[in-house]
Amino acid sequence: MREQQERFLLHLLRTGSLIFQPTKVKSGRIPPYYVSIRRAIDSGQKAIETAKAYADEIIKTVGLDFDYLHGPAYAGIPLVALTAAVLWEHHGIEKRWGYDRKEEKAYGEKGQELIVGDIRDGDQVLIQDDVITTGKTKVDNWQNIKSVREHLKPRGIVIAVDREELDESGKAATITMEEAGLKVYSILKITQVIDWLRDREIDGKIYVTESVYKVFREYFTLYGTYQLN
Repeated sequence: MREQQERFLLHLLRTGSLIFQPTKVKSGRIPPYYVSIRRAIDSGQKAIETAKAYADEIIKTVGLDFDYLHGPAYAGIPLVALTAAVLWEHHGIEKRWGYDRKEEKAYGEKGQELIVGDIRDGDQVLIQDDVITTGKTKVDNWQNIKSVREHLKPRGIVIAVDREELDESGKAATITMEEAGLKVYSILKITQVIDWLRDREIDGKIYVTESVYKVFREYFTLYGTYQLN
């Protein structure tokens, strides 16, 4: 793992954002861990640390050939605002940003009924969110974005953690998304996290014991993109 990845993983652990307990997620699955990005941004210091990790990933891996940074409601909204601010404040990189509404607004400023922000025809759009499980909601979100302007082009999606799971059809979620034009960039992959933490003591605690690893392996056998040893 790169130094920046280790720092972000420690940030997730120390803020209680990465929790090793069975938790039902939107897809209906019950993985033996949960990523709560809300906890990673619920104070000023935590928020800046999280946004710096995203900004580093964008600069070093994604690249800057995009015009507009988009945050799907709800988790993506504070993430894009914070990351756009960090890109400008710490790197002098100016990017427009915005977000979508859960429901279309029937009143108020024209042109902002579904997508809020300065998105323009022909923009290269980079989506920012917390995690990917099956990828379906991300593909649906891109379809909504495309409906509000002409000739929009997908630059991809940057996330905190790739769960590395199969979608409902048995295909890797990242492949499904790439077929929709959304290349996936992740700060961390869950298998990286599990392997790095396995039997490793962090601040006096072992998060991934052999019993935790066994449960994760069983879950990953059902839904993971490949088999673990």
